[in-house]
Amino acid sequence: MIKDFRNKLCVITGGSSGIGLAVAEALAREGARLLLLARDPAQLERAAQQLREMGAADVATISADVSRDEDIARLPAAIHAMGPAADLVVNSAGIVSGGLMHEVPMAEWRRLHEINVLGVVRVINAVVPDMLARSARGEGGGHIVNIASGAGLVGFTGLGSYVATKAAVVGFSESLRSELAAAGIGVTAVCPGFVQTPIASKVQLFGRMDTPRTQAFIQNWFVRNNLKAETVAARTLSAVRANRAVMVVGRDAVSGYWTKRLAPWLLDRVMKRSARPLTAARKKAA
Repeated sequence: MIKDFRNKLCVITGGSSGIGLAVAEALAREGARLLLLARDPAQLERAAQQLREMGAADVATISADVSRDEDIARLPAAIHAMGPAADLVVNSAGIVSGGLMHEVPMAEWRRLHEINVLGVVRVINAVVPDMLARSARGEGGGHIVNIASGAGLVGFTGLGSYVATKAAVVGFSESLRSELAAAGIGVTAVCPGFVQTPIASKVQLFGRMDTPRTQAFIQNWFVRNNLKAETVAARTLSAVRANRAVMVVGRDAVSGYWTKRLAPWLLDRVMKRSARPLTAARKKAA
C-alpha cells in the first residue's frame, strides 16, 4: 500500500492530456518520479516541460501506442532506466465513441477493444513481472490503477460498444486485484462519470446517432456533470492510499452506481427517459 508518493516511480499511460496529465500533475506536487506514455511525442514533451516547471525533478517520456504490441514491448526498458520496477502504474489511455449497438461498425468495436481493453492488458503484462520480482525480494509491492468509467458499471444509452470495454476493465481489475494481493500489489478500478477533458469534443458517433443534435446532447452530458480531471486525479490518489478496489467519481456515475443496486427499476425508467432525445434524433435523420 502506497501512502507517500515522494520518489516513487509512477508510470502513466495517456499521460500527456486529460485525466492522465492531471494525475501526473498531482503526483509531481508530491515529489514523484514520472514516466509518461502517449502517442504524440510533441504533446508528450509539452506535458513533460509543464511538469518540470511545476517542480517535478524526474520526468521521462516514451512515445508509444497502447494498441501496438511492439510499442509496449519497449516499456520495461524505459522503466529499468529509472528503477527496478514501477511503484505506481496508471492506465489512463483510452477512447470513446457512441452509436446504437447494431449500427456501430465492427471495425470500431475492434478499435475500442484494442485500446481500452487490450491496451490495458498489454501494459499490465509489461509491468507486473518486475513488480512481482521486487516483491519477492522483499523490496515492496506497488499499485496499479485502471481508469475505467461509470459506463463500466451502468449501461448508458447509446454507448453500448464503449460500455462493453469499460465493463471489461472493471471485471479484470477485480481478478487482477485478487491475483496480486499476496505480493502486496494493490489494484484499483477508477470509474468516473463524464469528465471535462479534450476527449469530450472528440466523441465519434455512428449510424443514426451521428447528427448535430445528438452530438450537442452528448456534449451537454459532459458540461452538466461538471467533473474536472483534477478532481478525478485527487480521488485516484486517495483510492491508492486506501487500497480501494473501486472508486466511483462524479455525480452521474455515483447516482447510477447506487440506483442500480438499490432501485434497479428506477434506473431502468431513467435510462428509457434518457433515450428519448436519441430516439428523436434517429427519427429526424431517418
